[in-house]
Amino acid sequence: MKITNLYLKTKYGREIVKNFNLVINKNDKLALIGEEGNGKSTFLKFLYNPNLIDSYCFYAGIRDIRERIGYLPQEFPEEWLSYGVCDYFLKESIFAEENYEIYNDLHIIERLFNKYKLAFKKFEENQIISTLSGGEKIKIQLIKLQYQKNELLLLDEPTNNLDIDTIILLENFIKKSNVPVVYISHDERLLENTCNRILHFEQIKRKTEMKLTLENISYLEYIKLREARINSQNKDAYRTHQEYNRKKQILLYQHQLVQNHLNQAIKNPSQGRILAKKMKNITSQEKKLDNYEVVEYFQPEEAINLFFANEIEVPKGKMILRLLDESIKVNDLLLVRKINLEIKGNEKAVIIGSNGIGKTTLIKKIYELLKRKENILVGYMPQNYADEMDLSIDAISYLQSFLGYDKETKTKIMSCLGAINFVEEEMYNELANLSGGQKAKLYLLKLVLCKNNVLLLDEPTRNLSVLSARVIRRILSSFKGTIVAISHDRAFIEEVADSLYELNEEGLRPLDNKNI
Repeated sequence: MKITNLYLKTKYGREIVKNFNLVINKNDKLALIGEEGNGKSTFLKFLYNPNLIDSYCFYAGIRDIRERIGYLPQEFPEEWLSYGVCDYFLKESIFAEENYEIYNDLHIIERLFNKYKLAFKKFEENQIISTLSGGEKIKIQLIKLQYQKNELLLLDEPTNNLDIDTIILLENFIKKSNVPVVYISHDERLLENTCNRILHFEQIKRKTEMKLTLENISYLEYIKLREARINSQNKDAYRTHQEYNRKKQILLYQHQLVQNHLNQAIKNPSQGRILAKKMKNITSQEKKLDNYEVVEYFQPEEAINLFFANEIEVPKGKMILRLLDESIKVNDLLLVRKINLEIKGNEKAVIIGSNGIGKTTLIKKIYELLKRKENILVGYMPQNYADEMDLSIDAISYLQSFLGYDKETKTKIMSCLGAINFVEEEMYNELANLSGGQKAKLYLLKLVLCKNNVLLLDEPTRNLSVLSARVIRRILSSFKGTIVAISHDRAFIEEVADSLYELNEEGLRPLDNKNI
């Protein structure tokens, strides 16, 4: 693929890409990074099919591609949800004819299902896709992409909802693939272990200016290079600003001194001419100083300024949750036999487990138990934001529904939204139009503003950029309340969890080692 002079601009006037050139070659593992809403998914959609962004984005430039592309979108295509798993494999699209030759390759497809620990009977029985878990939907997309003969793969958040074992499978597939892969991921460990090129999307100066950085190096090398550039530029900026201010002070002093002497030399024309020459020289130097090259301080995207109030705290001995011999059933199907779990005080517990085992059902069950409990304020962040969020309203209205509609509250809400990098157009935009990462940050802001001291988090970092996720992990690790979270983010587990549990068919099994 070759991109020449690409220009992308949203209907709101924000530039995403400007005069950008890119060549994608064999063995490239190109990771797209950047904050939420900066246009990474839009760029990926353009690479796959520019028609996907027609409704909200203007584009120009040359897109030259001669190869077959495989694309995994951030959300499973809605038009497929009412179809079966077998139908999904038989057809390229819902409008395409069935390709029954696929039955000649059933042994290949079955092997891929087994590799991803997905029951092949879901294919054989043509199970309706809408009944699959989030992780299972990702798996069937990955299996189909690996079965097809694609020459380029575009993956938008492929680790969303995947269990750790499957993330490691995906990681190995990307590393060993001879097919170039362009991907967006919030999983910092996956980026560290796979990518050999970085494309960083930034919106600086309160999202009024775009910045695009392309480097042919690994993720860790890029982070180190970026930090070194920031330090070097800021040192040069400090030095040149100091030098500029020193020269300016000297000229200001000389200017005032000569001006005073000129005022006193009115009756002495000879002295006045000498002083006028001096003033002309000083004025000339002042004009030269105006052209003095001052290095600007590095202006990265504003950091997320989000934190929980210090008064939010749970006493260490307080019993928050006790589950005794609880089971998990879905539609009379027994998934987990017996769950025993005790959470006390400000413990931070993380639960992992294979896809479809019932982790989301468990945390919903915990929420129903705790929201009726007195003396705690429980906040719940679901995996599917639409479960708890009216997507037809804007961000301000969403927070007002919890905090109040008076003028003072609205001002506070807008200030807090600004602290998580929402510009005004995003504050008034319908939630349905926000990126997954922006919705995630909005949920976390709601938990902060509602002063919840018990947090139930279902995959909290799944849609956050690696840059935002770093900040959120730090905020949650210093939280003085209780956390029960489902996560397969290895960095989140390492930095936040006090205790780690694996959910399987028998129940919850404590794990000693967080370094998964």
